[in-house]
Amino acid sequence: MSLLKLPYEMVSYVLDHLDLDHVWQLSLTCRRLRCLVTESHIAKRLLESKAPAATETQNALVTKKYAHELRRLLKRRQSISSVTPYLAAVVGFGEDWIYRNGVLCYMRQGQLRILDLHGSATDEIVVNIRLLLGEAIPGSRKIRNYRFRPLNVSNNIVSCLYYYKAKCPCHGNDHPAGSLVVFNAQDRKILTAPLLYDFEPKSFVVRNNDKVLYVVRRARGHGGPMVCWNAYDIATSAWHGADFHNTLGHILSHYYNRVNSFQPFDIDITNCFQIFDDSIYSLSNHGELEQEEKHWTAGYACQRIDSPFSVVSTIGPDRLLRRYHQDGPMDHRWTFMKMFKDEATGEIKVVESRTEWIKNSSYTVRTYYTTTLEMSNARVSNWEINSDEDGSDGDSSDGNNSGENGQSETGESESYNQSDPTPRTLPPRDPQDVHPGDDSSKGPIFLRNKCPILSYHPSCQTFLDLVDLSPSNSDKRRMRLRGGTRHRRGPQEIDAWSRSTQEKSSLSVAEKHFEEVHKTYRHEEPVSWPPEQDPESPSPALAQLYEILSPPKYSGEITGEWDERSFMYAAGASGGSKEKALVFISFDPSISLAGILPYPGPMVFGRPQSVATNALNAPTTADDSFTTHNSHSNEARGGRQLERAKQTPRGRQAVRRRHASTARNAPAEVIQVRSTKADAVWCTIEPAQYQTIKKGFHFCV
Repeated sequence: MSLLKLPYEMVSYVLDHLDLDHVWQLSLTCRRLRCLVTESHIAKRLLESKAPAATETQNALVTKKYAHELRRLLKRRQSISSVTPYLAAVVGFGEDWIYRNGVLCYMRQGQLRILDLHGSATDEIVVNIRLLLGEAIPGSRKIRNYRFRPLNVSNNIVSCLYYYKAKCPCHGNDHPAGSLVVFNAQDRKILTAPLLYDFEPKSFVVRNNDKVLYVVRRARGHGGPMVCWNAYDIATSAWHGADFHNTLGHILSHYYNRVNSFQPFDIDITNCFQIFDDSIYSLSNHGELEQEEKHWTAGYACQRIDSPFSVVSTIGPDRLLRRYHQDGPMDHRWTFMKMFKDEATGEIKVVESRTEWIKNSSYTVRTYYTTTLEMSNARVSNWEINSDEDGSDGDSSDGNNSGENGQSETGESESYNQSDPTPRTLPPRDPQDVHPGDDSSKGPIFLRNKCPILSYHPSCQTFLDLVDLSPSNSDKRRMRLRGGTRHRRGPQEIDAWSRSTQEKSSLSVAEKHFEEVHKTYRHEEPVSWPPEQDPESPSPALAQLYEILSPPKYSGEITGEWDERSFMYAAGASGGSKEKALVFISFDPSISLAGILPYPGPMVFGRPQSVATNALNAPTTADDSFTTHNSHSNEARGGRQLERAKQTPRGRQAVRRRHASTARNAPAEVIQVRSTKADAVWCTIEPAQYQTIKKGFHFCV
């Protein structure tokens, strides 16, 4: 029986056995099946069953626009897997910057400018740093030589570090002094500015949500280096457990974990620090060398601290295994980590990129490993406060005779104190959690300093890098995106693969993993974007695009950040200037910056052999890329109609009403950071700098 003749209920059962990519490709096969991504009830069922933890699903629960958010999610995944972004633009110039949660904070000429890029903001919040410090820290008016840098921004709350060199009254030498300045950018309200004494400016890490702000830093204790923690309750405007001095130097000493491997300046390389569901997670992949040599395995160390420091859950390296050392050496330069919430299950996971010589082979393979943080296996304890007013360090007590490393002498970590040298073995990995990427025996080899951004996107099984293809001695950059994806094989392909390969008992654990991975998944060759310029007939539009990705006169160091829907990177200026060009690349079709023009040249959406060709084991046809391209026609047509409407007074009035209605119905994640208050002299609203720069293209048409 034809699928078109099945009852609605039967179609819904069929969809339960397909993943979202297959549903998307099925909707493109004919006009009648288009309802799979346009009908609200079907879209709601698909979002809630297959991507309950995705941002688009959370937005749909607020706006009730299930079909719109489903198409947005599908297009975002397809944009990443096909390495075809929706927007690229130079959004600003500044000396220092951070990019968190889709919001860009950058410093320019004594101002801190805040731009909500995920919210497609047309205005920037501009903070006069000198006036802000004058109100938050009256004593700062006497200080002329100081440093100010942003640390974190989330939920309209901005955290910055202000510091300078002060004379120590006891020894007479210089030491850092300053404050942690936290303010609400939307309400124009300074939340807290605790004083800091004798600290390392690069050792601070700050994370927050709308309820609590966490601070972690390394410090020196009587027993050596330690990690200090504290939390600020935003609702009550109070640091947790602080009843004296309101001094962060004293407060932090009451909460610490003696995990010497934690390095705040190595975030996303050797450790991660993130908030999920009002709990703070810290993860480290750096273990004690003696322990690793003894058991021949490396593990992760993970802690979850529930607000406000009431319960601490710990997973030791012996319970969260990472790799088996006999599988070969590693090139640590390519290692990065990222904690994330799985869109399909809501589980907290970590993805780590490792470049390895598998079983001492002559070539390296860059592989992406995903591990679930199963907190059900964690050791749970309570921390007590020892708030001596003399400022002495307070020890954490968990009631289980905690040792110097914060682990129970008789608990789960006891195995590392035993003399049993029996090697541990890694449990079998799911092929979905092992993704082989670049293979040095195939294709071009890139230097690490030519790859400023390395990323992996588990939702679409794709690795994506920002690479510089310019020669090492060149004074010009040539930035491109390069990514590779994979697709699950059909049952017939898996059977054919199994018949063509024989089981080898001599294979190592890692090699058996790779055999299973290649049997389950079909890996596509990496592709790059934008396309190469044709030397015989160069395209002016493509030349302009390359100038956006590699701004002229900005050939200095490239640094970048990424999230699940965008890239942000800074290109240093030539000639020793501290100014940087800030370039934004978006894979989310809902992100649109005002005044950004459509790309004037021909663009092809999707790969020559896109996901559509293999979604249901269908043969490859020449119309696949055309079908994928037409999936953007509705949005493109709407954009052209909107531009035509702006050319008449009545049309402009209708557009304003439409934007106002959209802003009222928008979820919290996409509401622009703006305010009409005039009670803070240090904060103003100005048009976004990218509207003046006018260097960017969108690729929706």
